[in-house]
This record gives sequence, C-alpha cells and structure tokens, in this order.
Amino acid sequence: MKVITFGEIVDAGQSVFHSVLAVDGRALKHRFEGVIRVDNPYRSLKEHIDEIGQKLGALSVDEITIDFAELRFCNSNGFYVIMDIVEALYAGASDAKVTVRRLDDDDWQRETLPILLNVDDEAIGRRTSFTNVRE
Repeated sequence: MKVITFGEIVDAGQSVFHSVLAVDGRALKHRFEGVIRVDNPYRSLKEHIDEIGQKLGALSVDEITIDFAELRFCNSNGFYVIMDIVEALYAGASDAKVTVRRLDDDDWQRETLPILLNVDDEAIGRRTSFTNVRE
C-alpha cells in the first residue's frame, strides 16, 4: 500500500489527528485516526483536502474503504472537514464502490456518519456499504 497524501492536526506540539490516503492497485483506503478538537481544523488540513482531489484525478480505482475505526473524537468543527474529505473521495472516484468501516458500539459513528456521508442521496447510498467492527 502506498501513501499518496497525508494530513495531520498538531495541538500543543503533539500530533493528535491523522488523515491518510493510500492506494493499492485499484483499491483506495482512507483512514481517520485520533481526535479533532480544534476550533479551525482547516488551518491544518486545507492543503491535504485539496490534494486528495488532485491525486484522485490521476488514479483509476474500483473500490474505496473509508476507515473511521481509529477516530476517537470529532467536534462539530471537525464534521465539516470530514464531509469535505469524504466529498473529495466520492467525487474523485465517481464509479468506485465505497465501504465505510466504523465502530459497532460507538453511537456517534453509527448515527452521525450516515448523515455526514449523505447516504440518503440515492447516488451515494447506492455506492456505499458499512462494515461494523469491534473496538
């Protein structure tokens, strides 16, 4: 698996959140790891979000896994960053099937992620499936 773009949030000198996009053949994997507690996560992640769209334009992928299992906390400001990253993934690989990996026993992930991903939109819902994992 080859990392093609990486974004992070540093808080008080420590890396507290990672957004990692990697490719393996025609499969793409995006991982969210850590916590988003800062007021303006765009300050750290805007270039990364822009780069996702640019990098995906040069790739041909059949499937995407978006992994939230290592996301420990996300404040409301972080919701917008997640929505922008997910939107870039869906738009950049418009025909790819998407599997969302989430924690089974995390109410936030089970209830909020479908809203953030906009799975009620028919085109997105048709492409998206969920895999629930135990922590």
